[in-house]
Amino acid sequence: MDNARKHIVIVEDADLQREAVAEYLTRAGFEVSQAASGAELRAVTRARSVDLAIVDLQLPDEDGFSIVRHLREAQRCGIIMLTANDDPTDRVVGLELGADDFLVKPHPPRELLARVRSVIRRLAEAAPATTPTAQSPLGAVGDWHLDGTRRCLVGPDGGSVDLTAAEYALVRELAGRPGEVLDRDHLMRVVFNRAWQYEDRSMDVLVTRLRRKLEPTGQAGRIKSVRGTGYVLSGQDLH
Repeated sequence: MDNARKHIVIVEDADLQREAVAEYLTRAGFEVSQAASGAELRAVTRARSVDLAIVDLQLPDEDGFSIVRHLREAQRCGIIMLTANDDPTDRVVGLELGADDFLVKPHPPRELLARVRSVIRRLAEAAPATTPTAQSPLGAVGDWHLDGTRRCLVGPDGGSVDLTAAEYALVRELAGRPGEVLDRDHLMRVVFNRAWQYEDRSMDVLVTRLRRKLEPTGQAGRIKSVRGTGYVLSGQDLH
């Protein structure tokens, strides 16, 4: 992975923590910008594009949820949310808004680096150098096909549904193995690069988020839940 070309912005109001993370990621080969507030983040994103944002949930001028909304509207970047509060509700809300991953502070620097690399890897897989051809599609959901260059699903009429890195990784895995039930642990490892734990609802939230995006296309019902196991991409809509 060529980290030198990846631009990461750290949004954290605690100076020492922000600077320590910035130094660590810089040593790992990334280009890093720092922002102590939502206003400073917006200044960074106005000046240039961002590959990944690491966003603290609690900031002096606005909360991290608002920043995630802004980033999802303004940038096609990966998002990792940080919080000192291990509240499952925060995790669910963050993922529903479009965050790609969620990490509770304090955390080992190596774990954050692993999460960063995982999200960037998924972004890279979602944007191959060449556009998939009809002879070698990345996958399909009904009449909709994955476009890896734009990281979206494209319908027969040319309409598209934009996907986050996590959503894209999930759709690609399901579409690549249609009709096969994929358990949560497998999907967690593919999408989030970690094992599934019983209380972790990250995958369920991601599937719900994806179904909502697919509802206008009529394809939402193809992603079926298999109780006690995981999910499967079926050939028929649910009725």
